[in-house]
Amino acid sequence: MSYDIALYLQVDTGGPEPIDYCAADIGNYTSNVSGMWTEALGHRLADLHGRTAGDSVTSLRNAIADMETRPDHYQAMNPPNGWGDYEGALEYLRQLHTACCAHPKADIHISC
Repeated sequence: MSYDIALYLQVDTGGPEPIDYCAADIGNYTSNVSGMWTEALGHRLADLHGRTAGDSVTSLRNAIADMETRPDHYQAMNPPNGWGDYEGALEYLRQLHTACCAHPKADIHISC
């Protein structure tokens, strides 16, 4: 299983339903590193679902800083099956942070 994240902007065109515009497709990464993200964020990555990107920037920045400051701590959490690792988990958060900064009004959509 993996997390797949995209940032969507909803546009009200005056029609019966708003239109979703994909502002950024972050792609996916294995859920085997979810413990690292939970440790760094202080909550599950999936808890960002439905939040606006702008509201998530600070927590993502803090999580990245924590992972960068304590690499040995997070490397010890590498999945024993080899699917995913500290470097990939950190890079995924960096990509999400960059996209959130670029599209602060977008909603975060996460599917697991």
